[in-house]
Amino acid sequence: MIVTVADFLNSLMKKEKELIKQYEIVDHGPTIGDMYEGLTSSLLDKALFKELDIRVASGKIRNKEGEFSNEVDCMIVEGEGDPIPYTNKFIYDISNVIAVLEIKKNLYKDDLIDSYNKMHQIYKISSHQLTSIRGLRDAFRHIVKKELPDYKDVDLLPFHEQMIYHTLLIEEILPSRIIFGYYGYKSEFSLREAFVNFLNDQSGKKGFSPVIFPDLVVCGNYSLAKLDGMPYIGFMDKNDFWNFYGSSNDNPLLLLLEIIWTKLSYKYSINSSIFGEDLEFEAFHMYLAGKAKEDGEKMGWEFKYHFMEKEELRQLDPIRFEWEPAELDEQEFVIINWLCINGALNINELGLREWMLKEEKDLEKTVNYLKEKNLVSFENGNLTLLTDQCQVVAVDGKWYAAENKSGRLTNWLKKRMKAKKQA
Repeated sequence: MIVTVADFLNSLMKKEKELIKQYEIVDHGPTIGDMYEGLTSSLLDKALFKELDIRVASGKIRNKEGEFSNEVDCMIVEGEGDPIPYTNKFIYDISNVIAVLEIKKNLYKDDLIDSYNKMHQIYKISSHQLTSIRGLRDAFRHIVKKELPDYKDVDLLPFHEQMIYHTLLIEEILPSRIIFGYYGYKSEFSLREAFVNFLNDQSGKKGFSPVIFPDLVVCGNYSLAKLDGMPYIGFMDKNDFWNFYGSSNDNPLLLLLEIIWTKLSYKYSINSSIFGEDLEFEAFHMYLAGKAKEDGEKMGWEFKYHFMEKEELRQLDPIRFEWEPAELDEQEFVIINWLCINGALNINELGLREWMLKEEKDLEKTVNYLKEKNLVSFENGNLTLLTDQCQVVAVDGKWYAAENKSGRLTNWLKKRMKAKKQA
């Protein structure tokens, strides 16, 4: 469903952009800007769920201390705001704001910096009051591959994991922050270089941790997106650097909808069927990785830029992957099945070690394989599931396991069975 909606909106956007070009003869910057903001609002309005009390508005955002944001081009909000007299703009409390969009006809360096600073201000006036941890929990599990700790136990985590926790916590609270440029840099390479050069110019300054970065930057056909597990996931490498930002040449409206609909699905507990079968997902070209570090009383993020040649990026098609559950060998199946029934397993159990020895399998390697498959967490000698509704299925003599709370595993199994019947 989401791909169909995104394709429709993309086609509509291209058509309406041509219409706007015919009226740019007015040669008045604010009026031209209003046209692009109006187009964005119209597109978003078509993508929202009418049964919810949400709408598209513009105006200002206010927090409980009475602090205001800059003028907001476009925001997705809940309920009715306070109308600003003699305008069509509104003031909304930040707790009622789901997403904030900064709209640019052209997105180049100065526009990028201006938009970044406006998105930063949204962070500054946020209340940091958590109402739900469902998104936080899912994201932490995917990225760190550990169960979400109680807040009082966060300090027991390694420092870089503590900072990822706090980053994801704030991401759960904040509205999605999106910079949407209709034109600008002519290639994915140029957009990547422009943003990283901007970051290099800010080296050593405050306000440049991953949580401050916009969730999405769109420039024509190219995008930068935050991989914070809401919805896109950036994994940690062997040196504990978190790949938190990626670039894409996929349909930018699909990325936009994925981010906004994910926010809505957590906030309103919307059934995951809105995403369709959810068996195909977008992937990103590696871009920025970061690791939080402390030195005495100083702390900050070290960034790494994954450089890619211009020609290499130009030749890459949008990356789409067919989702598949994790395939298990016999020993992994037994362990996962045990965890589904009993909840936890201590690897120092004599019976387990004797059985693995008899099976001629290395227990430590098996544990690592299950961690890499994002099925288990391993702490203090105990294995626990990283899923809420883990299920194991057998297909063509092979064992598979996956989280099935969204019905994704069921959809995959139905698709396999249908293909088998048609063969």
